[in-house]
Amino acid sequence: MSNQLDICIRGARLRGRGALVDIGLVGDKITCVGPGITAPAAKELRVEGALVTEPFANPHLHLCKVYTLPMLDEKALSYYHGAGMGKAMTAVEVAARVKEHIGYTRELVIANGRRALALAALHGMLYIRAFADVDNKAGLTGLNGLLELRDEFKDVLHLQVTAFAEDGIIRDPETEELIRESMCRGADVVGGHPFIEFTDEAAREHVRVIFDIAEEFDADISMLVDDAGDPGLRQTEMMAVEAIQRGWINRVLAHHARAMSTYPAPYYHKLVALLKQAGMGIVTNPHTGPLHTRVKELLADGVDVTLGD
Repeated sequence: MSNQLDICIRGARLRGRGALVDIGLVGDKITCVGPGITAPAAKELRVEGALVTEPFANPHLHLCKVYTLPMLDEKALSYYHGAGMGKAMTAVEVAARVKEHIGYTRELVIANGRRALALAALHGMLYIRAFADVDNKAGLTGLNGLLELRDEFKDVLHLQVTAFAEDGIIRDPETEELIRESMCRGADVVGGHPFIEFTDEAAREHVRVIFDIAEEFDADISMLVDDAGDPGLRQTEMMAVEAIQRGWINRVLAHHARAMSTYPAPYYHKLVALLKQAGMGIVTNPHTGPLHTRVKELLADGVDVTLGD
C-alpha cells in the first residue's frame, strides 16, 4: 500500500503537548503525527506514554581517553579545578601522560570507546563530535581507533572524528603533519588547541595552521580556547577573525572559552559582534571546571551555544 509505514510509535508523549500521539515513519523520515494513526506499519512500538524527543548531540567528547583516569593520579583534576583555573595548562600537560602509558593502545581506545558509545546511544545521544589526540605521544593510536569505531557504529549514531592537536603545534612541531595524515586517513574535523601554546604569537600561528589544513581538506574546525580565568586570553577572537578573513563562515566551533567570564563588557560585546559575523558557535563544558563561558548572555545576544561533555 502506498500509505504503508515502516514504523509506527504508539502512545508517545511529546514536549509541550498534553495528549499522547502516534508517530509514523517511512524510512528515516517522520511522515505523520497524531492520535490513532490507522495506516498499517511493518513494525509497531508501544511506548505507553514515554517521552519521544529529538536525539541529543554532544559536540565535545574526548573519546580517545574515556575511562583512562586510573592510568593517572589525581593531580590533573586538582590542577584543573583550582581557583581561577590558574593551573589549567599544567593540568592538560599532566593528563597528557596517559598517552605515554604502556597500556594506552589502539585496543584500549576501541574497547573503552565502544563502551562509551553504547551508553551514549542508549540514552539518546546520537550525534557526537569526538576528539582523538594527535601528537608525538599518541601518534595516530587514538585516531585509528576512533575511525574504526565510526565504522562500527555507523548504523547506530553519527560520529565525527576530530584530529585534535592537544599538545600544541608550535610546542610540538610534528603534530602539523600528523594532523594532515589524519585527514588523509578520513578524519572529519580539524581540531586545534591554541590555549596550550606559550605565547599569543604562537597561539595565533597555531590558529593559522589549523585553518590552512581545514582549507586544504575542506573541513570544519573545532578548537579549545581561553581555558582559564585570565581576561588577557584572546584565542576566541583569533579564531573568529581568521574565519571571517578566510570566509570559513558557519564552519567553526570554539570550545570552553572560559576566560570570557572575566572579560570587561566593552570587549565582550566586540567579541560577540565577531562571533556573529563568523557564524561561530561556542561549546561550553561547565561541569568540567569551576569557570565557564557566559552562556545566558551569549544566547541573549544571538550566539549559538551548546553543551559538551
